[in-house]
Amino acid sequence: MTTHPGSTIRPDALLTLLVPAALEENVIDLLLVAPAPAPGFTTSPADGHGAGVRLESTSERVRGRSRWVRFEIALDAHAVAPLREHLRAGLSGANVFFWTTPLLDCGTLS
Repeated sequence: MTTHPGSTIRPDALLTLLVPAALEENVIDLLLVAPAPAPGFTTSPADGHGAGVRLESTSERVRGRSRWVRFEIALDAHAVAPLREHLRAGLSGANVFFWTTPLLDCGTLS
């Protein structure tokens, strides 16, 4: 397993968050000030589909899907639960979905 550039962290888990688009900046701020900050993260737009998806705005109801932001955070598996708790405390009541998967390898190609 490789490390993040300039870091001794050897990530072995990938925490994925699906966040309503309106909360993107709040989540970024929380990740940047976390007690054990994530070594880095990636965001990308995502659309929510299906019966369990809340369509909040008129445009979402017209489109039939909701706008989300997907966060991917590679980190040590032991850091996942504390980071989730930090986010839960800062986003009380927010509709944020998450999952964690094993990360077999990561690094740069250079």
